[in-house]
Amino acid sequence: MIALVWRNKSVVGCLMAGLAVALAGCGGADYKSRGTVTGKVSVKGKNLTVGSVMFINKEGVTGSASIDPNGNYNMPDAPVGECQITVSVPKLPMDPNVKGRLTGKGSGPKMPPPLRDPNKAPKEEPKADAKDGKGGDPSAPEMMSVSGAVIPKTVVQIDDKYAKVETSGLTFTVVKNGTQTFNIDLK
Repeated sequence: MIALVWRNKSVVGCLMAGLAVALAGCGGADYKSRGTVTGKVSVKGKNLTVGSVMFINKEGVTGSASIDPNGNYNMPDAPVGECQITVSVPKLPMDPNVKGRLTGKGSGPKMPPPLRDPNKAPKEEPKADAKDGKGGDPSAPEMMSVSGAVIPKTVVQIDDKYAKVETSGLTFTVVKNGTQTFNIDLK
């Protein structure tokens, strides 16, 4: 009888230990909790015209957003908690003519005129000044539209260190289900 009770206690003990281990695993990373972060990305006061922003929290959960031609980003899926931030900009092509045109330093082949959507009447097309592509707004960055995609005429380059978590030095704490503004000014 004592042996039977001892075996039942061992089985119950093992079940309790297994349950404790299973419950301990439930406190891991929360992949579903998100917040919204919006802002503007600039370097030395000049807005970026293209690129991406990524937030990474301590559990490795990520969220990312594209940078528009005015330097703005909107990240509706930012991971909650203290996050490290990376900012990356596409590398310029090695061709000196194209590189000169995209940096605004030097000449090069001119951008082709925007393609006209055959499904739209000419009166619906946005009117852009042929010289600058700004559509008459002097504060707008120079850009063009190709098949609906907006392409900046210049690319603002940044230091490569901002593209790596280890070297960016950028952090922000995201609040669950909140909408926050975080402007990123790269030095």
